[in-house]
Amino acid sequence: MTIYIVWRILYTLPHGSAISVLLGLSLLIAEIGSFVLSITFYFLFWKKNTKEDKELVELHPNYPTVDIFIATYNESSSILKRTIIASKKVRYPDLRKVEIYVLDDGDREEIALIAKELNVKYIRRDNNENAKAGNLNNALKETKGDLVVTLDADMVPRVDFLEKTVGYFEDSKMGFIQAPQTFFNNDPYQFNFFSEKNLNNDQDFFMRRIENQKDIYNSVMYIGSNAVFRRAALESIGGFSTGVITEDLATGMFIQAKGWKTRFVNKNLASGLAPENFSDLIKQRDRWSRGNIQVARKWLPLKIKGLNKVQKLLYMDGIHYWFSGIYKMIFMLAPLWFVLFGFYSLNARFSGILTFWLPSFIASQLAFNRVSQGTQSILLTNIYETVMAPFISYSVISDAVLKSKKGFTVTNKGYNTNKKYYNWRLSLPLLILLFFSIIALCKSIFVIFNILPFESGKDAIYINAFWLLYNVFILIFAVLVPFERPRFRKSERFLSSKEAQLLDKESHLIIDCKVMDWNELGAGITIECNNKIELKEEQKIILSVNGY
Repeated sequence: MTIYIVWRILYTLPHGSAISVLLGLSLLIAEIGSFVLSITFYFLFWKKNTKEDKELVELHPNYPTVDIFIATYNESSSILKRTIIASKKVRYPDLRKVEIYVLDDGDREEIALIAKELNVKYIRRDNNENAKAGNLNNALKETKGDLVVTLDADMVPRVDFLEKTVGYFEDSKMGFIQAPQTFFNNDPYQFNFFSEKNLNNDQDFFMRRIENQKDIYNSVMYIGSNAVFRRAALESIGGFSTGVITEDLATGMFIQAKGWKTRFVNKNLASGLAPENFSDLIKQRDRWSRGNIQVARKWLPLKIKGLNKVQKLLYMDGIHYWFSGIYKMIFMLAPLWFVLFGFYSLNARFSGILTFWLPSFIASQLAFNRVSQGTQSILLTNIYETVMAPFISYSVISDAVLKSKKGFTVTNKGYNTNKKYYNWRLSLPLLILLFFSIIALCKSIFVIFNILPFESGKDAIYINAFWLLYNVFILIFAVLVPFERPRFRKSERFLSSKEAQLLDKESHLIIDCKVMDWNELGAGITIECNNKIELKEEQKIILSVNGY
């Protein structure tokens, strides 16, 4: 890959028209930027994380007090209720030391009543200043637990959440523990591609692999939920960082800069809802990209005192990643400029591409496959990045160059619809790219078969025809993502095969049955019976599973 980049710099820059020179420099910068991201990526995975897990028993008998913060703004009561109930069922040696707080930034009476019904503390604010970070800081002032757990409203903790995280605080310098965000529903890629069993959630690679490697260098990124903080660590930096829309990135960075240790616990300890349609997916990634640019503008990691060189490198890499959307757009547009308008981005022979680019391409494929260990592929990564490229490019340019003032937006949860539709508005940039790429590919084929003349010769056409063929292949998948399938249920159902009983309201047996799937709103059951069962509409039925 290094040899290819050196060859590109020394021998392939176009000359002639000013437009070709400009386009050539743009393509070269995009390739160098992608190369830098790759080098950092492989550096991150050079060593294996061999740090040991810590158990809660190491704190016996001096278990710290724990405040669980459930931050909410506009999530539905059903989503919030299951998170509260799950939090109440979390195991801890002394549950008197655990307090659960619902932090309602929506100031909703309905949520206050739920908190009262479930016997948890409720904190509301008079304003929404500084969005989620302000909500968390407000709760810090009104609480006093030694440790603070942050949970998003949809993130349902497992019963062993505290058992698997609190033990690390036996080290007095431990600042925070981060567990991955996992998801119990299918994201738009999995759902709209009918590939729920074949594709991982597109966040899994970052959440389970990259965060785990950052743990080696005390560079774990706080991701806004599923984290446990030492209150003293938060107080040492003045609370959760404000002034940016990704308070999590900045908060974790400042805690590490203060000399606190951080750890990543690579266990599925809390699961929530991934974005449920393409529109919400774009909204979420727009917020993340803008937030990272805002952090770079306000607190450039290179200038943060207390961070070591590797920490600065990894935080800069995390910010630099969001520029890959611009790089991807340049890679898709470059062959169009040449084939359709005659402007060079690359001055190379086909033999040079085979000699220098092809080995680099194969090496990158093999290296990525080695690192990902089958959890992700370059093809899928390219599809995901292509889908996001037009939108992320716009977000980055808006914040980095135009300094947009767009504020914090909440990703919708609990989406459902009985309609199948295509999101034409959001898919338009991808459709335009696909249309012109097909036109350019057809023109390239006509030139190769001498149907159309072309001044620049066939050597350059061969290169661009292959390039366009690859782009068209990726774009065909990309334009299918905004094709939304119906999501009939507001809550995901979980498969089951448990034996159960249907009882009447007096708990008399009606018939035996088997539960096939369930959620907190309903269940699917099967009944084997030759006789007619008299069940009336609105009749109260009790479903008893294992005696409950």
